[in-house]
Parts: sequence; structure tokens; C-alpha cells
Amino acid sequence: MHYINISDLTDRSWRFLEPYDTEARMGWEMHHGLARNALERAITRPALGRYRACLEAVRAARRRADAVLVSHLPNVTVATAAMARGLRVTRPHVAFAFNYTQVPTGRRLALSRRLLRDIEEFTVFSRYEIGLYAELFDLPSERFTYLPWAMEPPEVAEGMERPFDRPYFSAIGGEGRDYRVLAEAMAQAPELRLAIVARPASIAGIEFPDNVSVFTNLPAPVTWAIAQQSCGMAIALKSNHTPNGHVTMVGAQRLGIPLVVTDSLGVADYVDAETALMVAPQEVTDMTCALRAVVEDPEAATQRAERAKERAATCSDPRVWLRYFAGLDLRLSGAR
Repeated sequence: MHYINISDLTDRSWRFLEPYDTEARMGWEMHHGLARNALERAITRPALGRYRACLEAVRAARRRADAVLVSHLPNVTVATAAMARGLRVTRPHVAFAFNYTQVPTGRRLALSRRLLRDIEEFTVFSRYEIGLYAELFDLPSERFTYLPWAMEPPEVAEGMERPFDRPYFSAIGGEGRDYRVLAEAMAQAPELRLAIVARPASIAGIEFPDNVSVFTNLPAPVTWAIAQQSCGMAIALKSNHTPNGHVTMVGAQRLGIPLVVTDSLGVADYVDAETALMVAPQEVTDMTCALRAVVEDPEAATQRAERAKERAATCSDPRVWLRYFAGLDLRLSGAR
């Protein structure tokens, strides 16, 4: 099979799983939706770069009988499905990384329901999302496959100055986060320190106490340097059903950073009491106690982090994804 990948969040250096396919068992092709020119940079609604990449991919799929479209994230999936339907291209289509921060409603939901019927398979990063999206989009749950988020250990910038001259916690990421809980928890624990790296929208309107430093729009290696130098990472999620934070969680696990995480069905595949301190959602006192527990018993925190690191090295290795596509390759080849 020849996998034609489409993403609107990556540049032209992105090769997805091609570097791991050392035996070249499958064909890999990439289409990138980041803005290429002034027009695409100027017009972001609709996202011209995304639609241009989707159109290129669908046209490429039409030219190959062995093509499989692989769209990355829901917005690209819906756009690719629309292009394929419009051009009457009926190649198999896999919706990879099918994950929402906010699920669609109204006319957008109705449009998605119509177009997503054309998708062969969906991959999600938590088992909880299988039932959630199958019901929301009125699709058979058998079309959904759980895959753990997979990544190499994050690149960490060297020689970074620490944000505090004493032990501190880190909190990074923006999807599905509850930074208000962290702000209030740190106000209750003035002896602790916290460095937050997030998008501006994630922290808008929140007043942080003086023991919190907030950074926005930092390069990924700098962000991970702040995280790695911390005594632990707090991932506060909005509810006990929030299916976000997987990237941050696995990155921290692969670096061996102790975790304090909101107990959510959406992250139950990644953390438990053996690998992290779990806290109730929207409970400030619970979060405060957990952060203090990491400082008061660093040995236990390190042991949890080591168990998490060991698990992630196996479960969240990118070759797990490659094995999925190798199996898909066999299934689709057999169907033909």
C-alpha cells in the first residue's frame, strides 16, 4: 500500500513513520498544509493551506490504485473526505489521531456526520473516545482503533537557565487544561513554585500568584528543558472525561518526569496510581496536597516516574504505530 499523509501542522521536513519503515515495506507520501505563500498566510478562514494540501493528496490518490489516504486530526479528515467525495475518489481513508478538544455541534456536526461515513478506519488515543465519537457521529464502534500516543523522548534544549533557583513544578500544554485550578492550588501553597508553558488562550483571564511564572509560545526544546529541570509536572484537566494531554503526558514519561494528573477516563490508558499521583478534577485542595506530596517524598515520586518511563518505552514507541499500518496494509491488501 502507498500511504498518502496529510497534515496542516507540519512543515516539509515531516516524514511521519517513513524513517521507521527501514525495510521499505510500505510507500509513504506527505502533503503539508502549512502556509506556503502570502495568500495562504493571509487567509486562514477557510484555511487555504489545509484545503490545498487535501486537494493535492486526493488527486495523488486518484492516480494510484494502491493509495490509502491518511488524514491527521479531525479538521483535515473532514476536509479530505469532502475533497474525495467531490472528486469521486474512493480510495480507503484512515482518520489518524482523531481527537477533539471541543466536539463539533450544530451545522458543523451535521456536515461531519455526513462526510465521516466515508472513512475506513479511525485511530484514537484513548479507549474512552471510541464510544464517545461512535455515538456522536453515529458510526459503528468497530471502525475505531485505539492506539497509544507514541513519540521518541522529546528534544531538550541544553544550557537553559532555570526559571527558579529552587525546586519547582512545571505545567505545559493547552488542550483541555484547567489552569485556574493550578493557580488556586499555588496560592494555597506559597512555599511551592510553578513554571507554566502554554498558549495565551489557555491562561486568558486567570490571575496567577507570585510563585508562578508563565511563558507562552516557547520552542518545543526550550519547553521540554523547563519540564525536565522541574521536580514534577502537573497536568490539570477540565473534567473526569477530558481526552487530552496525551502528548505532554507521554513526553514527560519518556523523560522520567514525576507526574500529577487529573483522574480522567480520557487518560486512563496512560496513567494510574502506580505511575502518577491522581487528583480529582476541579479540586484545588486535592491538587495542592498532591504537589506537596511530590516534594515531601521525592523517592516515591521518582519510583512512579521510573515505572512510567519503562512502560512508555514499550507502549509509546513510534514502532507501535508502524505495526498498526503494517497490519492495515495486510488487511487492505487481502480485501482487494
